[in-house]
Amino acid sequence: VPADAIVAYTDGGCSPNPGPGGIGVVLRDGDTLIELSEYQGESTNNICELRAIERALETIAPEDRRSRTVVIHADSEYAINLLASGWKAKANVELVARLRALAATFTDLRFIKVLAHSGIPDNERADALVNAARATARSTALRRR
Repeated sequence: VPADAIVAYTDGGCSPNPGPGGIGVVLRDGDTLIELSEYQGESTNNICELRAIERALETIAPEDRRSRTVVIHADSEYAINLLASGWKAKANVELVARLRALAATFTDLRFIKVLAHSGIPDNERADALVNAARATARSTALRRR
């Protein structure tokens, strides 16, 4: 991964499934840190995982999509296989099509599957953002340098 890559950790979930859902995104671009926590309302785990990736990709400026490597870390095998391995969408077809179209605007987009709850700090933070969104039924965004 190039040193100037934009790196994101994404997570999504709901409890029960289906139920009140939330997404979390931790995005690092050099010294800039962006954290997003969004309440999704009634949803499913798979939809929330896909929406988290979508929000991460939407957050990246169009000029960076064309000129920089972007690495998305996610703990959802379902989401990664739909977007990186060509799985055919049997559910959430419109969301997957929208995500694939968005992904096509990136010159160098990479997906990495991470193990959930394995102590990776930014992945743990993304999970905490999911839980905060679900617990408060609110969305927040934070940008720090």
